Amino acid sequence: MDLFDLHCDTITVCSSKNLELRRNDLHISLERLPAGSRWGQAFAIFVPDELRGEKAVEFFRENVRFFRAEMEKNADRIVQASDYKEIMQAFDDGKFAAILTVEGGAALGGQLEMLDELRNCGVRMLTLTWNGENELGSGSDTHKGLTPFGIEAVRRMEELGILVDVSHLNDEGFADLCKVATKPFIATHSNSRTICNHSRNLTDEQFCAIRDRGGLVGLNYYRYFIKEDGISKDIDDLLAHVRHFLSLGGEDILCCGSDFDGAEIPDYLNGLDRVENFRQALLDSGISPEITQKILFENARRFFEKNL
Repeated sequence: MDLFDLHCDTITVCSSKNLELRRNDLHISLERLPAGSRWGQAFAIFVPDELRGEKAVEFFRENVRFFRAEMEKNADRIVQASDYKEIMQAFDDGKFAAILTVEGGAALGGQLEMLDELRNCGVRMLTLTWNGENELGSGSDTHKGLTPFGIEAVRRMEELGILVDVSHLNDEGFADLCKVATKPFIATHSNSRTICNHSRNLTDEQFCAIRDRGGLVGLNYYRYFIKEDGISKDIDDLLAHVRHFLSLGGEDILCCGSDFDGAEIPDYLNGLDRVENFRQALLDSGISPEITQKILFENARRFFEKNL
């Protein structure tokens, strides 16, 4: 099965628990990936809110070292891809493509020049905030917008080709970003707030803003972003988000952003080997094979072709 997944926390979890990417009991391990698949995975280095300054910078660097070591150990299966050409070359070589990203602008340590270091490490997406505040702005648990430093960082990210990710950003910050951004931005792992009223999900207006700018929205498998009570035993609960986003004209921007190894996932999608359930559910619900392929792979592929 062809798949692009815009967000997982697997590398950070493996690093913190001294686990191997090839063989582990997490949602993602290389040995469980189906042979013959074209699989592109965004691996996020998650920097917690409580880490600031040099501690946050060093945490980022430690995880980059771990990521690179895992890429080297598993070079027969997976390769870091820093642009579209490298992604497609990995597929042509029969390998999986790993796109390095960062979740949490605290990774910059308040230093604009750290964006150049991120780019030199191959980071292609940066989630501006997590749930709380950092030097760039405020997350979904707060109500402040982007800081002056955050606005400056967004402008520099656009210059460097680091995609702005609004997942976790609060409504005020989203509004600020819309005033500043000149290039498409994305929500790597966010669902519909109309279907599940959680501040981490996107309003219809936010989804349409991303749509109109030619961005991407990755569906999140976290059970509390699928349903408010967190009880989701049927994959149709996730399909409700798909159907709503499609009704808003999202056929060409909707994709996957599992949040694997960073969230509690319903049993029907609890692990990479169960993503086939999602593909089959899309088809069984009456969504065409063409749109199903767009959601799983083609929308992200086309976006990366234009923007990476």
